[in-house]
Amino acid sequence: GVVAKNQKKCKVKVTWKKVPNSLGYQIQYATDKKFKKECKTKTISKNKTTSYTIKSLKKKKTYYVRIRTYKKLGNTYYSGWSSAKKVKINK
Repeated sequence: GVVAKNQKKCKVKVTWKKVPNSLGYQIQYATDKKFKKECKTKTISKNKTTSYTIKSLKKKKTYYVRIRTYKKLGNTYYSGWSSAKKVKINK
């Protein structure tokens, strides 16, 4: 499961469980629950990494965060996205 926790100074820490056999992870976050507007993607290319802090978020906004894994088998294959976690930035 993915956990997204509000940190101080407009940051959110995202943690997840390590997925064996994956090459890395992609984190996507947006203020839009359909991930259409103001959507950003961060690629983490180490399988051992299981947390990432998203910085410079806007106060009083609600963000949606989701994650997927990827592998390379000739081409790059992505898993489906996790269900989105909702985080409100108050601080």
